[in-house]
Amino acid sequence: MTYKSKYTALAWADARTAALFFDHVIPVNIIPDTGRVDEDDPIYYEVLKSLLPHGLLDSTAKIGLAAPVVGYVAYFALTFPETAGVTSLAGGESLEHRAASNIPNLREAFGNLVNGSGVRDFAVYGEPLSSPTPGSAADPCLVLSNLNLVDTSNLTWRQILELRKDQDSVERLRNLRRAVYNDYSGKPESYIREDIEFRISEYEAATKLWSLPLQKGVLEIAMTGEALTAVGAALALALFGAPVAAAAAAGGAIAVGKAALSFAQRKRDIELERKRNPMAYLVRLRTEAAK
Repeated sequence: MTYKSKYTALAWADARTAALFFDHVIPVNIIPDTGRVDEDDPIYYEVLKSLLPHGLLDSTAKIGLAAPVVGYVAYFALTFPETAGVTSLAGGESLEHRAASNIPNLREAFGNLVNGSGVRDFAVYGEPLSSPTPGSAADPCLVLSNLNLVDTSNLTWRQILELRKDQDSVERLRNLRRAVYNDYSGKPESYIREDIEFRISEYEAATKLWSLPLQKGVLEIAMTGEALTAVGAALALALFGAPVAAAAAAGGAIAVGKAALSFAQRKRDIELERKRNPMAYLVRLRTEAAK
């Protein structure tokens, strides 16, 4: 297994799953894989701008995509018009004949797309003849993509694009990929899947317990000598004629302030632990898929 700072996938199928684990994705089935399912989905070129390597983007173009991408989309629609909703062709031409006659042009357009990306080291995802078993996969992204750890049928492109833009999610993904590289090189698929599920269960159980120290911390502050002294000060103020509410506020401010500081510190500690845990990204994905 190799480790890199950036990974690019040539996705023959299921670009959604690839988009969850790879930095860049070039979808071969570019129209079916990026098309809108409903009106809430982003337009295909918004999806592609998030997925494609920088070499295939063009900020001067109207839709932000370089010429090889536009050309490939056009030839794909021409070769497989049914993917764009066309059910019959003029002149009695069959869909099968259209596909067969245009495949050479589509192959050329695909070659231009790959060459235009500027990427020379691809992982091939979604092709059974070339996809390795997870334990022997060339990189951590393929390991994660091939395990089917997340039901992407419940994730919309809008959710995926938001995850890809969120810097916290990006850092958690990198943390997960480092863990896969360090822990699972050469391991069989059954072991990887079982161990990841076990670690996810441990993480979820821990997050339930992490809320307890927050409550405990507030109680500890309430029972400290400083807090008790504050109560005594409030009582003294009340005895010497201060209104009870004002006295309580004066004395309670010390205890409440200390409790707030303790609470904030514990929250920071818990959030740091969440970020450090390699399973945090997968738990986030499953949470999004369950919405």
